[in-house]
Parts: sequence; C-alpha cells; structure tokens
Amino acid sequence: MDTAGTALPDATPESSRAREGAPMPPGSRWANLAWIVSSVVLVVLVVAIWMRVSDGRASADLTNAIIKGDRPAAPALPTDPVSSGTGLPDWYRASGDHQAAGDDNQVLVVNWWASWCGPCKDEAPVLEDVAKDYDGRVVVVGLNAGAEDLRSDAREFAKEHEITFPLVRGDRNDKSAWGVTGYPETFVVGTDGHISSYVNGPVDSRTLRAMLDDELDQDRGGA
Repeated sequence: MDTAGTALPDATPESSRAREGAPMPPGSRWANLAWIVSSVVLVVLVVAIWMRVSDGRASADLTNAIIKGDRPAAPALPTDPVSSGTGLPDWYRASGDHQAAGDDNQVLVVNWWASWCGPCKDEAPVLEDVAKDYDGRVVVVGLNAGAEDLRSDAREFAKEHEITFPLVRGDRNDKSAWGVTGYPETFVVGTDGHISSYVNGPVDSRTLRAMLDDELDQDRGGA
C-alpha cells in the first residue's frame, strides 16, 4: 500500500494530554512538601541567628561602654509588677509601659534574675540587706526574666526569700536593651540615669556596697 502523501497519526498530543491530566506521583508531592518545610525551617534559623547576633552586639556595646567608663544611659525600665505586694517607688510609677531610669536623689540598683536561677537565690539576701541598709539613698529593683519565668514562680521566689524591694517583669526587648545574656546581672545607675558599673554573674555584698559607696561619693561631688 502506498502511503506517500498520507499523514500518519500523531501520538504526541494524546500522550501530552495524558501526562497533563495525570496526578502527581506521591513521591513528588512529598518532595515538594519537604522542600517547603526545609525552606521555612531555614528562614526561622536565619531569623533566630540574626536576633542572637543583635542581642550580642547590644550586650557588647553596653558593657564595653561601662568598662571604658563612658557611663552609658540606662535603658527604660518596665513597670509590670511581679505581684501587687511589690509596689514601686513614687518616682518609678508611670502612665506608660516603661519608666526612665534615674532619680534626683537616689542611686538605682537593677538586678536581672529568674526564679530557677541558683545564683539568684544566693544573691537575694544580699540585695535585700542592701535595700534596707541604704534605704533613702539607694533603690533596688529586681527585673524578672518575664517570658523565661512563670509569674507564679517569681511570686513564690519573692515570698520564699522575703523580698521587700520592687520586683517587675521584663520581656525580651527589655533584656536586649540592657544587653543581658544570662542571670543574674546587676547594674548600678547614678542619679543622672547613667550606668556606672555592672556585674555579670552573682554579686557579693562587699562588691555591691563598694560600687554603691563609690557612686554615692561621686554624687556628693567626691573625688
């Protein structure tokens, strides 16, 4: 039979239509899902690393300035009390969420702590004694870890250690602003609202009192 000039049936369109209408193999769907999940995880990791790096830079900037004696301005303080029994001094109260650090007449001790922190438990009596012994000249404020600590546990901590000085809850932004990388950390803020010294880790009574005496002497115009 002569087939010259006769077009043969084209199977390509049929096979193409068959492929277009065919469902995606299960393996391909799982591969796509795995790729999406991996991408999301990667983005989360990148953001987390960036946030940690940013916090580290804030910590380094603040602490390096203190070490150099530059007396950096203290970040704003949160005003969310741990419990109603831990009232804030009159000058600390504010209408907003934060209050500027510093007072015309009193030096400020800012102590970052958490109820699950072992050294914080050892440090609590030191801070309580200082708050009482320097009453009228120094205000001690404990900044709780906030999201890293349950409010109920923080209240129990205050009750167990018979703390009478103000305890307030900070958040991640507060922690970053103060450059805090762990607990406890203690800062001494002069009446000008600037940080004069700090201790990364537990502070003993002798060290804290020496820091305060030096700052009080500076406020009196001493050498």
